[in-house]
Order: sequence, then structure tokens, then C-alpha cells
Amino acid sequence: MRRALVVGAAVVVLHASGALSQAPLRSTTTCDAANPFDNLPDDVALQACLDNYDAVLLQPDDRPGYVGYLIGKTLKLKRGLLTSAAIPARATILAAPDLDSSMLRALGVDDFEISFITFDGNRENRVVRDKACSDVRNSRNVELSGNGFHVRYVASIGAVCGSAMTVGNSAGFEISNSAFYDNGRQPENAGGIQGLWSDGLTVFKCENAIIRDNQFWDNTDVDLGVNGGPQCSVYRNTIRHFSRYAFAGLAIGDPTRSGGEFSDNAVSSGLDLLGFGIIVGCHPWAQCGGGYASDVDVYHNISTGAVVNLAVDGLNGGSIHDNIMRGARGTRVPNCPGQPADYTVGHAVNVAPLQPGFAVRIFDFGSNCAGRPAPD
Repeated sequence: MRRALVVGAAVVVLHASGALSQAPLRSTTTCDAANPFDNLPDDVALQACLDNYDAVLLQPDDRPGYVGYLIGKTLKLKRGLLTSAAIPARATILAAPDLDSSMLRALGVDDFEISFITFDGNRENRVVRDKACSDVRNSRNVELSGNGFHVRYVASIGAVCGSAMTVGNSAGFEISNSAFYDNGRQPENAGGIQGLWSDGLTVFKCENAIIRDNQFWDNTDVDLGVNGGPQCSVYRNTIRHFSRYAFAGLAIGDPTRSGGEFSDNAVSSGLDLLGFGIIVGCHPWAQCGGGYASDVDVYHNISTGAVVNLAVDGLNGGSIHDNIMRGARGTRVPNCPGQPADYTVGHAVNVAPLQPGFAVRIFDFGSNCAGRPAPD
């Protein structure tokens, strides 16, 4: 565990060994102009602190009357460190009811860190709570892109729709020891409105990057979706569904990226709360266009209780081996309802090894289990 220590006007990092790392940050503030103990907007004061200081250390929830830092306009992180002033206690950044976009963006920013912060999308109190996300409407919690950044010990919860956190065109980053839960709504919890579901963490590009030791539960689209990339490592993440349905727990690979190693992740589900525990390839989604993910290695994962615990559909190259799947149950799985299975393979070519013991099944968008399977 790393602890940020304020020493004069600099921040240093203390590793578990006790050694101090170099201190590149030049200025630090607790941003006292922003007050998390009232119901007034804090985004103007916080943005000024983010613009003018290298490290912004926020007040955590440590005494009665704490509301959180109320955000009515998207914050833009431009550099440095955003964290709690009293770790390991987390500070809370809370979406104001009238916020009509994401809470925080760091776009094209390198070498920043976000840690010990809870991002609360305040879904039930938002004016846009019943307005579905689309190409023109964005109600994600956090949007990140850049190189060499770190996200650790954060929580992202209560997103209206879309995703609790997205990572765009990025490399060399690490997301660890964080929690993504209770994001979005399925139509049965939203008066029949479509398009209000939300991922937990969505990673569009994962190059020379690590996603590890995170917790996900009861998100409503895909808990953890990673397109892949060279030297992308996704491991020791835990995904659970207790009370809300999602289409998939862990979704792996997309035609836009090649590579990635996915191991030692654990997925579990209550009855009819996960369609796919783990899905390799993206054929169940129309946006995939029938394309193939490539060269991903998926091994030593465990998936239990989903309708289909492990499905491979849309993979060219890579390997699937030594995964554990058991206890498939339920009926609610995309494009193939009422067909529980522990392990299925549909469109897969040049995969070596391909773990044996599968049922042949296709989940292509609109297929309703029809089509020509092609495992080689």
C-alpha cells in the first residue's frame, strides 16, 4: 500500500517497504474553498484547485454532516494527484441533481493519480435519471485517457447509465484495488425504459497496462469490459451478482484490439443475474459487426452460477485453457434464452490450446442460437 504524505508543499509516496519515492509534485492544496459539509456546488472551487495545484487532497467522510463535494459541471483533471487528505478514508465526489454529463474527465493527461475517492453518480436524484445514454448523451461517472496514470482505492457507484468509468486511448496505466458497483438500471427497474444499463469499468484500449485486484458487483451491462491490447494484463478481479442482472460479468476482446492476458479472475452469480459469466469475443453485440478479437489468452479463471459461465464467440488466435466453470443455471442470456451451459464455443479459429469440454453454441446478435458454428 502506498501512502501520500504532505511534507511542506510537496507530496512524497511511502511504499510498504518504507522507502520514499521521488517527489515530482510541486504544490499541494486541501482546497478549503470547497466545502463537503453543505449542499452548495463545489465544482468551481474544485476546478480552480485542479487548475492551479499539482496535488489536491480532499476532506474524507469523517464526521457528521458530510455530504460530499457536489459537482454540477464536469471537473477536468489536467495533471498530478487527486486523493484524500486522510487516507485510507475516502473523500466523496457527488453528482449534483442537475449534472448532465460525467463528473470528472482526464483526457489526454499523462502520469496522474486518482486514489481514495468515491465517485457517486447519485443516480436516483439526477434530473437525467430516466434519459438513456447515447452517442450524444453521456452520463458516465468518470472518463479517462492518457499514459502512465494510476487509479487505486477508488469506488465508482450510482452511474445513471453508460459506465462508472471508461478508459479511452491509453497505455501504461494501472487500475487496482478499486470497486465498481450498483451502476445503471435494467428496464425492469426503470419503468421499462431501455438503454439505462451501465458497465462497471469499460476499457477501450489496454496497452502495456494492468487491471488487477478490483471488485465489481451488481452493475447492469458488463461489469468489466476490456477490448485488449499488447501487454494488457487483467487478473485477480472479483465479479459478483447478488440482486441485479447484467449481460456479462467479464467481456474480453474486440476487433479493434489484439492481445491481452486474462487470468485468475473470479465470477459468481445468483440465479438469472448474469447472462455470461465470461464472454470471449463480442459476437453477441451488434456493434461488433461479426468481427473477431485476436490473440487473447484466457486461463485460470473461475465462473459459477451464470446462465453460460464461459462462452467463446468471435476469437481468432490466442488460447483458452485451465478455466473452471460450474453450476450454470437460469434462462436469461443474450440471443439464446433458456440454454444454460458451463462452457460453449461458437466462432473460434486458430485458438491453441482450446480448452475441451465445450458445447457448440452461437450467440451472434440476432441469431437466436442459429447459424453455423466454426470452432477449429
